[in-house]
Amino acid sequence: MLNIVKNEIRSLFKIRKERMLPPPGSMPTFGSTIVLHRLKIQLRMTLEPEQWEWLTLKGWRTQDMRKNRRKYFKVPSKAVARLLHAAPEEREDIYQRIVTYEFDESHLI
Repeated sequence: MLNIVKNEIRSLFKIRKERMLPPPGSMPTFGSTIVLHRLKIQLRMTLEPEQWEWLTLKGWRTQDMRKNRRKYFKVPSKAVARLLHAAPEEREDIYQRIVTYEFDESHLI
């Protein structure tokens, strides 16, 4: 309840600040969570170093979800698998479809 009141006060007085993008961390392991804005990917496969470098250039970062209160749209695991198995020349097209997909409220977690 206290967090709801804090959030309302921050919104009312426009205290919210745009956060800076943190530096990319080490390559995430199987089961890690990576986020970009309001999108969240749960890694169900191991990334290659080249894939992680490409994702960090797009702004994706690892996120410890235990202390995170934000709401995210979970990217479907089939879309993540398609992205990570795509050839580098096809990856951009698949990525654009993922980040522009209209997630509905049922995907918000």
